[in-house]
Amino acid sequence: MYEMNFPCEILFQTKHLFNDASTDDMQYSDLSASELRSLGLNDVSTIVDPYNMIFIDKTAQLFNTSFIPEYSTKDVQSVTPEQCASILFDEMRKLSGMFASGQYKNLTAEMINHFQHGKGRPFGHSALLNRAYFDLLSSKQYVDTSLGIIRKMINDYVNDRRKQVGSHNFIWDVRSAIFGTTLPKFNDLEDRVNGMGITVHDIYFQRIVMLNFKQYQTGWEADILFEAQDHFGLGREDITKNLYQNFRYFRIWFVLQRYNCFSFKPFVTNFNATIKLTG
Repeated sequence: MYEMNFPCEILFQTKHLFNDASTDDMQYSDLSASELRSLGLNDVSTIVDPYNMIFIDKTAQLFNTSFIPEYSTKDVQSVTPEQCASILFDEMRKLSGMFASGQYKNLTAEMINHFQHGKGRPFGHSALLNRAYFDLLSSKQYVDTSLGIIRKMINDYVNDRRKQVGSHNFIWDVRSAIFGTTLPKFNDLEDRVNGMGITVHDIYFQRIVMLNFKQYQTGWEADILFEAQDHFGLGREDITKNLYQNFRYFRIWFVLQRYNCFSFKPFVTNFNATIKLTG
């Protein structure tokens, strides 16, 4: 058996930058009511009209005002921006059940709460989110995946005495091969109902590091660290797609984030997983 000095140089990293706040989905409080309407966001809530700050349904109006502290019943038609936002968040939480009825539904609720109260701080250190990422990576077959490429490359280098795992040539070969693949994302049919499709879905940044490598007489093993970051935010390119605009959940989300009467900041989500490969 022999061991090498690890972690070695990064095996792979996406072109997207870590902590990149320049993208459109990380903007907030930047659009007027007329600009939001021009994007097709006319029917936002079933309870309140955020553009005129009034209740839409009187039954809902009476129900919701009873839970608003210090709310005056003398003017039960209008709401303040703070009250309107609170009602929209409650409606968003209820609607999330359409997409988050599985094992990660509590994670969805945590992230909505963080959106409301976190003031743009990063979201991470979540065991449930890390487990979801581990499950995503380990559930895929090795063929045509980044893990499959790394495993095949290690096998090729181990079987060729002229080559060394962890060398610059090894790293170059791994990177070149991974660039031609699709990195794992939460976009399967299962993710549409287990909560991950609306909490992460796409993954903006990914980095892959080999933590260690050990070769034995009859095989080898390696620990591969995957680090990832996504944006919990919506951009214009998202909300103009039918997939997003047809669901009230996303219309409410976009208005809460981008309406200049509100100031709810999107945030980055950080997660990671370590996978053991053998050969």
